[in-house]
Amino acid sequence: MCSDLAIKTQELGKCYQIYEQPRDRLLQLLRPRGKRRYREFWALKAVSLEIRRGETVGIIGRNGSGKSTLLQLICGTSTASTGSVVCHGRIAALLELGSGFNPEFTGRENVYLNGAVLGLKRAEIEARFDEIAAFANIGEFIDHPTKTYSSGMLVRLAFAVSVCVEPDILIVDEALAVGDASFQFKCLERLDRLTRQGMTLLFVSHDMSMVKRFCNRTLYLRDGEIRASGTSEAMAELYLLDMRDEQRRWASDGAIQVTPKTALNPERGMAFGTAEGRITSAVFCSTGTLYSSFVYGDTIEIAVDTLISDAITRPNISLTIQEARLLVVSGINVPLCSDAARNGWRDARIRLKFAANLAAGRYHITLKLMNGETEETSHLIEKQVALLAFDMLPGTKHFLGIVDLHIEPVPAELQEPTAIEERS
Repeated sequence: MCSDLAIKTQELGKCYQIYEQPRDRLLQLLRPRGKRRYREFWALKAVSLEIRRGETVGIIGRNGSGKSTLLQLICGTSTASTGSVVCHGRIAALLELGSGFNPEFTGRENVYLNGAVLGLKRAEIEARFDEIAAFANIGEFIDHPTKTYSSGMLVRLAFAVSVCVEPDILIVDEALAVGDASFQFKCLERLDRLTRQGMTLLFVSHDMSMVKRFCNRTLYLRDGEIRASGTSEAMAELYLLDMRDEQRRWASDGAIQVTPKTALNPERGMAFGTAEGRITSAVFCSTGTLYSSFVYGDTIEIAVDTLISDAITRPNISLTIQEARLLVVSGINVPLCSDAARNGWRDARIRLKFAANLAAGRYHITLKLMNGETEETSHLIEKQVALLAFDMLPGTKHFLGIVDLHIEPVPAELQEPTAIEERS
């Protein structure tokens, strides 16, 4: 195995025997060569992958896709039915809430227990205990049995142990979803520091924004197999495509499907939707192209043309401005006014504009053509991901963050007493 690889799996598979009733399991044990009394369920099928040292790899997929099974096989908490897995270095994992903790032990005792499982000597655990306790920040509960902990306290302590022992490979399976916002921020800051130091991270989450923000690349699992692998942005969109397709099939009794479509910007974007319509073009009005550049204070104007089936009664267009990792900065959803129908189709055009009050950097614009009243209740017709791109050039305006909200102090002579000051 190449010294640069942290994890390598080859044709990895896991099969479970499903018995209809308990006595069938006993009969199968007593007569292994007789009638087969179980059915096979392959939770994972022939998964081959290589993960290099220092990579941050996301794993996404719907419930039952094989994500947790893959992690269990990599950690060694479950044995493979087929194939092999090789890992280099110490592995720490947060697979299930409170896994590895003895509920009768105190938090302090569980820290020592988990440290020993990870291969640390007692002296090493003692040297790191104060850091672990400070990171978990559960106060006097560190000396209470963990069976009295809330879910948030459990994940705080488990995560603190995992990151403070500085493993070579860290595996996190949805654990951060339990913590509060401040704890999540602290965890992400620590994970970012550890990955910069060369730690390998496997990160499972249903939160696509967190996966896009944090992972270098992502594996998309479906029905126990690798559906696709690539950039986190592309895999998140592919996952969304499948979810949208399932929703439309269900809502239309299988009559309408969401499928990949032709991207108007094949170099950077991707597209998917239904046969009910399409976005025919979109350009910056200043250049007539898919790319432009601006300085602070400019007006950005976009012209969008669409073609819609006459069956669509409430067409609307959604525009989202996204930063480099396709995390949404802002957006709007507006209704479309269309021309008269011709041969069952209608043209609809719109121009949208906004002020370029953004920090310097690269931005993308994603467009969605939909049918409905609001973004949340509309059915997707077509989505063109990262269709337009623009650069904000460095300027003289300085503000914090990505968007300038024009925050400014109120002159002293115009300030009125607050409600608290009036009561006092």
